[in-house]
Amino acid sequence: MTTLRKRRDFLALRGGRRASTPGFLLLGRDNPEAANAARVGLTVTKKLGGAVVRNRIRRRLRAAVREIFPQFAAPGADYVLIARPAAYDRNFGALLDDMKRALLRLRRDPK
Repeated sequence: MTTLRKRRDFLALRGGRRASTPGFLLLGRDNPEAANAARVGLTVTKKLGGAVVRNRIRRRLRAAVREIFPQFAAPGADYVLIARPAAYDRNFGALLDDMKRALLRLRRDPK
């Protein structure tokens, strides 16, 4: 699994499918150029808090991605996780369940 780093890759997902959870908003879109692996990007804005808070949210979301995405992410798709304040103190098991449900919802959605 690779990471989205360029702004144009993040902007390309704005018109894609979306799944909302208490801890994050997941955007997804098929990417014909990367047919064999899913790519993931994270967005954690300054509205959520200082550097310590943002880094903790980033670490928690990355850990959840490492655990859930290999099984449930569609190969050849790009995803962006936009963090919400609940990602900071939400139970990690609940965060994993939210991520699993969001990925399954995006795979079902034909948009």
